[in-house]
Amino acid sequence: MIRLITFDFWNTLFLDRDEGVRHRKRIQFAFEAIRRQSPQIELGQVESAFAMAHQFFSTQWGRMQAVSMKHHFEKMLSHLGLQIPETDASGVVDYFESVLLEHPPVIISGAPEAVAAAAQGRKLGLISDTGYSPGRTLLKILQRHGLADSFHSYSFSNETGHLKPAPQTFEKVLHELQIPPAEAAHIGDLEETDIAGAKQMGMRAIKYIGSNPEETRRSKADIVIDDWSQLGGALARL
Repeated sequence: MIRLITFDFWNTLFLDRDEGVRHRKRIQFAFEAIRRQSPQIELGQVESAFAMAHQFFSTQWGRMQAVSMKHHFEKMLSHLGLQIPETDASGVVDYFESVLLEHPPVIISGAPEAVAAAAQGRKLGLISDTGYSPGRTLLKILQRHGLADSFHSYSFSNETGHLKPAPQTFEKVLHELQIPPAEAAHIGDLEETDIAGAKQMGMRAIKYIGSNPEETRRSKADIVIDDWSQLGGALARL
């Protein structure tokens, strides 16, 4: 009997197409904060520093290691050979983390209904790798759509320090809700993180590829679906 369903966030409940826009705004915000202390700095220098820090972020992400935005901005300042007051640096970090709210992701069609269907007689959890936008920001996105109270436990990589498929990302929710892996199922779009992580924990897995058509239907998941209207039937078959 499945007593717990956990959801991924990105490309499972929400679809994002605006990260490039947000990066430009992050760069501009950082430039203005830095230039208040160092007027000689040009925008191109800050763009270069951001690109270097982003490359480090991407490399660490590929190694399944999280990088905080505080570390990201420190990398930028180090590249520029600068220091700025802690209050200004904290403001930049906060903007890096919260600009998602200015250009939010789009909720995927059928996702709210899927969450409601999964909640019938079960506990719900959300397990997300967070990238530039930490858990506190994703929670605000969920609140905007009336979904935050649907989940009984959250596991965000910026809080656990681990990216999927690390077992710690799944263990947090399983431990908090006191439900064994054999009585839990995870829903996500990525084979190497969502599906592999859930299966190695002993959980069931549903692969949702409706918003990520590049993902193959070949999967170690128990069930593959490409539309949220299929979730009810999928849950009945677990």
